[in-house]
Amino acid sequence: MLALPFTAVAMEMPDFERLELQLRLKPVQKAQFDRAAGASKRALLSSALAMMEMKNRLQEELLRSRPDFAGLLAAQEAVVEMNRPLFREAADEWSRLYAVLDDGQVATAKRFLQEQFGGLLK
Repeated sequence: MLALPFTAVAMEMPDFERLELQLRLKPVQKAQFDRAAGASKRALLSSALAMMEMKNRLQEELLRSRPDFAGLLAAQEAVVEMNRPLFREAADEWSRLYAVLDDGQVATAKRFLQEQFGGLLK
């Protein structure tokens, strides 16, 4: 149960600059793209930092004679809840971006996001 979120720690930050080049954005689209990419970076960075802290806590807990797995699970759930607003913000910004993109740009963005996050979606 605890192993799944730790994949976020090992994940690299998506190459949003590459996506930006592929999309060939108009100025109004670029502003929204910057908001979506920025919100995504904040959510991913916050999540990665929290998961690194959880990993350290797990390692410390496993050194104890009687590890508190219930406490670890509660801490993991707290981390998810703490980061939920950041991921909601990122999702909202991407929805706003999709609204100003043409169909070809949307397809490009979806392909990029599937490449970057597909392993987490399975």
